[in-house]
Amino acid sequence: MNFPRRFAASLMLIGCSMAISCARAQAVKQSDASSLIELVRQYGRPTQPGKDAQIQEPLEKSQASSIANTETEGQYRSRMAAYLVDKNFDQLEKAAHEARASKSRFPGGVWTLYMFYQGVTNPIAGDQASDSDWGVHFATLKAWASAEPGSAAARIALAESYLNYADKARGSGYANTVSDTGWKLYAERNALAASTLAEAAQLKEKCPYWYEVMQHVALGQGWEKPQAKELFEQAVAFEPRFYHFYREYANYLLPKWNGEEGEAGAFAEEISNRIGGPEGKFVYFEIASLVRCQCDGDDSSADNLYWPKIKEGYAALGQLYGYSNLKTNRFAHMAVAAGDHDAAQHAFAVIGDDWDHSVWHSSQNFENAKLWADRQ
Repeated sequence: MNFPRRFAASLMLIGCSMAISCARAQAVKQSDASSLIELVRQYGRPTQPGKDAQIQEPLEKSQASSIANTETEGQYRSRMAAYLVDKNFDQLEKAAHEARASKSRFPGGVWTLYMFYQGVTNPIAGDQASDSDWGVHFATLKAWASAEPGSAAARIALAESYLNYADKARGSGYANTVSDTGWKLYAERNALAASTLAEAAQLKEKCPYWYEVMQHVALGQGWEKPQAKELFEQAVAFEPRFYHFYREYANYLLPKWNGEEGEAGAFAEEISNRIGGPEGKFVYFEIASLVRCQCDGDDSSADNLYWPKIKEGYAALGQLYGYSNLKTNRFAHMAVAAGDHDAAQHAFAVIGDDWDHSVWHSSQNFENAKLWADRQ
């Protein structure tokens, strides 16, 4: 076995043992899917101009306000978290409206709207949060929803928080290590998320992230493929450039969840061609970076992802949105797995010592990969 394939497989096994960072586990089958898919069909209809019209929107128009952030992702996320802790609901509403209206992104392409929700859907204590911390967090979110009755953001944040709390109940091990109580709590909290999204759907104010959270519900509840596909299509009809939708659906298609070997890669090819241009290439890179991080210990699902197209996608990322440290780390990881010394060397030169833990998991993995890249 050559180093790149052995290296990639070892990282995937490490990622799986670290928990649910790769994906959520299924707890129920089809409990609410039929009623929820009808909500999905109705959610964006009053203002939805149609999928084809949006996909054909000139790229230059979408780029005009793409990179509008002076903060880093971490600084912005922390500021949103501080607003929530301080119960500064006016500032939260202002930030949500700005992120939604501007469609702005951080360098690396991540939507500001996505990072907004990352800042308000976990207690400030993060992974160390106790049940008491979660209680305070939920009370604050409910106070926000009460203070702003028309706020989509408050209810969507509450729904995503229920899902994160469900992950806490499930724990970090393989499915066969989860207790009956853990599965019961997981299902109950997933159902709370679904009912909260149903409440949010009744509001006049709409938000693309509503679909993202519903995709999380669909994975957790084990929706059948036709329903998950319809959810995805409705999501991209509402906002086709919110690339996080594509990553979520590719995750659903991994063999460890609901897909067959190579299905996620085939989806990457199909959707890249459907979008077209640099944006389509960028989405291919994003899906590839997710598939290459799967947790089942072998990379058979990535066999039909083509390294030259991944490189084109990475170049398109730089052209459209610039690079971020995370995305460069992901590219370096994939370059090593592909056995591309030149691409890996270039990426490591940019990274320097600023390795990303979510990609490499340990400094030893990172240093081993760098040493390999330096050998010609």
